[in-house]
Amino acid sequence: MANFVPPEEPGAGLRIDLPEDLDILTLTTLAVELDGIDITALLSLDDTDFIYTPVEPLGGGEHLLRLVILNGDGTTTEKNRWVFQVEGGVPSGAVSATNAPSEQEQIAQAEELLRSASFRADTLTEFSSRVMQQNIGHDTNRNILSGSGDGNAAFASENWDIRAHANYLVQSDVDQSLTGHPADIGEYDITADFTGDSMKGGMTLGHHDIGLDNQLVSSFYRRGSSVRLGTRDERFEAQGFAFGTSSVAGASDFTGLNDSDDRIKGLTASVKPFSDGVDDIDALKITGLYYDGTGDGGGIGLEEEGGDPGSSSTGSGWGLVLEKSFDQQRTRLRGEYAHALFDQDGSGGEAPKDGSDAISLSADHRLFEQGPVVFDDVLEIDVGVGYDRVETFFASLANPGLIGDREAYSAYSNIYWGALSGNVYLLDETNNVDDLASTPTDRLQSLDASLNYSFDPQTGAMEWLGTPYVGLSGFVALLDREKTPDGYDGPDTDSLSKSLTFTVGSSYTDWYWSASQSYARFDDDTNETSDTVNHLSGINAGWSVSDRLDIYGGTQFGVFEEEDSDKLSYNTNLSLGVSAELVPEKLDLNLDYNLNLANGSGDTPDSHIVNSEVEWTFLQPRSNRPGLALAARGSMEETNGSTDSTENETDYQVYMLLRVKAPFAFGY
Repeated sequence: MANFVPPEEPGAGLRIDLPEDLDILTLTTLAVELDGIDITALLSLDDTDFIYTPVEPLGGGEHLLRLVILNGDGTTTEKNRWVFQVEGGVPSGAVSATNAPSEQEQIAQAEELLRSASFRADTLTEFSSRVMQQNIGHDTNRNILSGSGDGNAAFASENWDIRAHANYLVQSDVDQSLTGHPADIGEYDITADFTGDSMKGGMTLGHHDIGLDNQLVSSFYRRGSSVRLGTRDERFEAQGFAFGTSSVAGASDFTGLNDSDDRIKGLTASVKPFSDGVDDIDALKITGLYYDGTGDGGGIGLEEEGGDPGSSSTGSGWGLVLEKSFDQQRTRLRGEYAHALFDQDGSGGEAPKDGSDAISLSADHRLFEQGPVVFDDVLEIDVGVGYDRVETFFASLANPGLIGDREAYSAYSNIYWGALSGNVYLLDETNNVDDLASTPTDRLQSLDASLNYSFDPQTGAMEWLGTPYVGLSGFVALLDREKTPDGYDGPDTDSLSKSLTFTVGSSYTDWYWSASQSYARFDDDTNETSDTVNHLSGINAGWSVSDRLDIYGGTQFGVFEEEDSDKLSYNTNLSLGVSAELVPEKLDLNLDYNLNLANGSGDTPDSHIVNSEVEWTFLQPRSNRPGLALAARGSMEETNGSTDSTENETDYQVYMLLRVKAPFAFGY
């Protein structure tokens, strides 16, 4: 658990005391926000403490400091938050007459504003030697030097804010290297933002996206460059961008734009014609987008006859997005139109260029401006509806995950009432949007719902229940044939899928447990495939025996039945783990065991997998001082065929490792 001591005066530094046993890899995922602004790049590391020295004294009043974890999908999870007061601070933009700085202090403050910088890097390098092995082969070298690191740098002046982030990889066995080089960069980004009196702008080079999510561009995180310009009040914003369409790592294609046959470029512009300024969050916003380019079109959309999925595809498109909200975003409306031109095999191929349209409309509403109090808990309810129509051959190089050929109506509702939360989602969707004469039309109707309740910590006679929680979720989906064309001899469609999952668990001061039971059934009324039933039971538990010993584990048991053939398959999985600090700050042990047993119809080999590591740290890493550790790591997998002894095999390998952990940080 991290701790924070509020500053005693406006200009004092902020210190977050992190747990001493926090590992380097976890440290690289932490970020800090002050009053909603990410200050991670401006932090310095003192032993296991984050230190932030404000460029200028904090304003008087209340401030919010948050410690968050950066997840792999780009979201954040809050670990701690602290609200603190600064007494006697000077309001932003004002100068106290009684505390006016001297000329020398003004010069020092000006130098600080003109040039403040910070750097932080966390590195891990290890030399490993395989000392024992069986049935491993020689896919990897016996002796390997490997490692990785993550660095952040920042520079700030009165109008400019420059940030850079990069990670690197070291792998002496080039056959196992991500880029084919023994040492190379992985992902990086360099961002420079400028804020003037009336205008703002910036540019980014490296891995990033353009901050839009629509039918032409969505989840498009690639290496490239972009330039931004707009008014400070956000009434107008424009952006130009160029990206490679493939994921890139390494320094050989530093900009991501080396290959003209693997590149898209475009422009975006947003305007709020009736906005009163930054605080007018309900203002109408109109966003336009245009892109064109060339890239790998394999797997995008529907492959047409004569198309070559391995060739370069060409694509372009333009679109408009209108967004308007009311009553401080209590009600939000969004409409989108996109037109795309896409050629699956490029201009030299036989497949034609398709021009297709996509439309998306949505509305959501929060029922209560301030939720009513019902039995001492606040009730909040959100509702929403949506309509999407994506034509059959609609495709975009900047949205490879788009599901095309669908016309869908949807509705949802979320409810939050104290510790109770629930949601329901309805969908009615058809395909063959372009009414192709030779293609059947199918309809999917589905209902997804969930309900969860987290109880308060139990006390008194019910204390043995801990802090329990329960959950129930399920779905029903009906897929049937809406229209069958004349002469069609393909498979029919008429199936029903349903699933129900119940979870229960509780947490205590030193341990936790959870259990779940799932039931799933699939009925195919066309008899093209077998009807199936699946039962899955699971239980997990963990125990913090002490601050130096954690034990955890779980088991799952599944039964899968094919009703038409009367086949039954059973699967049992057992996992156990131990994490122990045998000698404080010196000797650590990690041990994991996994057992997988499969029987019933067919013969799937059983397997036992053991992974373990013992690490002796003879020099603890400190800020700007590397740490050294010696470790022994081993793994073993044993497989046993239930009826075929030729499948019996035992594989194992043991490594000795020398690790160097080096955190670096400085700032001025």
